[in-house]
Amino acid sequence: MMKFLFLFISVLFLTNLLRADPGVGIVIDSKGNIYYTDLAQVWMLQPDGTKSIAVPNVHTHELYIDKKDHLFGEHLWYNGEEKNTWGHYFWCRYADGHIAKVKDSTEGFPQWYSFTRDAAGNMYYMEQSIPSNFWKIDSINNKTLLGSKSFSAIGRLHLTKKGKLYFSNNDDLYCIAPGDSIKLILKAIGEKGILTLFNSDRHTIMNIWSDSKENIYIATGNVIKMIDSKKVVTTIYKSATGWNPVSGLVAGNGDFWVLENNAGNEVRVNKISMDERKQIVKEYAVWLYAIPALIIIILLTFLNFIFKPKNKSITDSK
Repeated sequence: MMKFLFLFISVLFLTNLLRADPGVGIVIDSKGNIYYTDLAQVWMLQPDGTKSIAVPNVHTHELYIDKKDHLFGEHLWYNGEEKNTWGHYFWCRYADGHIAKVKDSTEGFPQWYSFTRDAAGNMYYMEQSIPSNFWKIDSINNKTLLGSKSFSAIGRLHLTKKGKLYFSNNDDLYCIAPGDSIKLILKAIGEKGILTLFNSDRHTIMNIWSDSKENIYIATGNVIKMIDSKKVVTTIYKSATGWNPVSGLVAGNGDFWVLENNAGNEVRVNKISMDERKQIVKEYAVWLYAIPALIIIILLTFLNFIFKPKNKSITDSK
């Protein structure tokens, strides 16, 4: 029994080492094409369902697409145990389909470069230091410090269209609003699933994204949670057994796309159309409103029966 338990834990540990940092890049262009990474290449999924490789042979975790439909990513590689070093470069797939480096091959991990950007092209970057510094970097490399605080396990950054910078630390969600300081939004909102049990705490919340109404979404454990402007949290998606959500996006027409992976490092995308989302909301509303209302009616009926005054008999009145 102990031997079996040890073997199970060992396999689980090794599996999670392999999938400790999955790709979270998924974006949509103006034509409705979806681009996503599986850490070996970047795929393009067209509105008619046609799937093809958009950028071959790139190990990229994050993606960014600008208003001209130019797609940006990285390529990261390991130089082997003898050198024990890493290298990287940045690439761009232009709207016409041709691919070019936008930064030459460089030793080490990416520094002072980010795929978290606003419409003007400014980058938002987190400096791994004590304390951690959050920067806004413009097109000519001017840096503006947005906030500084000590954290233990910061996850990825997300910028909303209104300029709010969100990030996670362990299982907590934080935000830096324009002109404001770092604020805790929700504590202990992240979850750990069995497949992410041994992952770094910075991956408790895999990724953060938002929609046009500034609702915030997080992929955590085996679910996706939505946080609205009143900080009401709703679990809106749960992955099938063996799969975990790692990222997603909300298209302009309301369609919801989920990027998932599994223990075998397979990657897939799921689409939930706007009509399906409305149906989910209706079904959720039944559970949220109708059933509690029914319980209240039953309870009031029961209380009325218990405490209703009893009519005295004629005999008693005499």
